[in-house]
Amino acid sequence: MCIINLVIIMLMLYAVLIALAIEAISFTALTLMGYRIEKPKTSSPVVLIDKGKIDTQALSDCKKTIDDLTAAARLAGYFNLADVDYSILEANGELSFLPKPMKRSLTPKDFNFAPVRQGLCKTVVLDGRLVRENIKKSGVTEYELLALLEQRGRRVEDILFATIDESGRVDVFEK
Repeated sequence: MCIINLVIIMLMLYAVLIALAIEAISFTALTLMGYRIEKPKTSSPVVLIDKGKIDTQALSDCKKTIDDLTAAARLAGYFNLADVDYSILEANGELSFLPKPMKRSLTPKDFNFAPVRQGLCKTVVLDGRLVRENIKKSGVTEYELLALLEQRGRRVEDILFATIDESGRVDVFEK
């Protein structure tokens, strides 16, 4: 009886050791793969670039480097920090950027122009087959779609992917 109890205790200890080893390996693997366990957070947004000037003290206080700032700027589409008017470390740990006025993208409003609403695209052809359910929802009939494709010299069988938006614009990608 005593030997059986000893074997059971040893098996339980092995199970605990195996579970701890699996947890340690998982944590190490996630860390090596670049997963952060928790994003650094601030209690409130912090301005890191103010009117084009980098606030090195704010960077230091937030444990960020110039490399962190330039990498985040590139990911946001700004390949030169000289193009950035403001950068803010948000409370959730993300960096946001506001470009200088001469570097911001022009919008239709800048030209006093109101573009046609494009809306969401619906897939109407997928891998050479009509997607009839989406055609019904698109506002065009199957006959109208086929006529449009024929006008463009396209056969459904030769189309990998085709979409239609709310304005009736059809985009076709051939196989």
